[in-house]
Amino acid sequence: MSTISGEDQPYLSSADSPFSPFTGFTYFRLENFEDHLLNTPGVTAPVGGVTSVVFGSSIHDSVDADDGSVDGSGLAGDSFFSSSGSAGVSFVFDASTLGSLPDMVGIVWTDGAGTISFEAFDASNLSLGILTGTHADGSNNGETADDRFYGVTNAGGISRIHISNGSGGIEVDHLQYGLRGSVGQVPEPASLALLGIGLASLTVMRRRKPVTLI
Repeated sequence: MSTISGEDQPYLSSADSPFSPFTGFTYFRLENFEDHLLNTPGVTAPVGGVTSVVFGSSIHDSVDADDGSVDGSGLAGDSFFSSSGSAGVSFVFDASTLGSLPDMVGIVWTDGAGTISFEAFDASNLSLGILTGTHADGSNNGETADDRFYGVTNAGGISRIHISNGSGGIEVDHLQYGLRGSVGQVPEPASLALLGIGLASLTVMRRRKPVTLI
């Protein structure tokens, strides 16, 4: 059965990830961009780049705790940026590098304007569904109370995710992905769980499988 859930909770540190404490995985990666690179293995982003590199040294919107304290500001950390929030950013996973596609993937939206849209794709590049949220606060000064986690689990593997917002630029952080099954396993029937933590409103565009709101 497929499930989609939403809770009223900002993502301020990795402890807020639904995947935490990150145990029981064949592999697990969390990219926080604090070394100013996207360099975790097995993932690429065709558009955008690390904020401090492509945008500059100021007005970053990182996950709150990445600067060493939870203080309501993400200005001192780093993130991933694209100038077109409406076009959004994708993260693409490479099974040959990882040994097997991840079956759990998440990303934290940290800045942008308008409606946020998150979509995930299976091993055949078919959409697993779209989740939208309207929690953007309209400011780009590093506030973190509107930061939200979007994620997906699918036993058959996840080839890519895409996240966008209605206008302005977009920043995301804490890209995380892992495999809880066995490398080389025969894929089980797809079990989808799109997770939207702290979304002010949720809209699901149903694709391929029935979903149950919880």
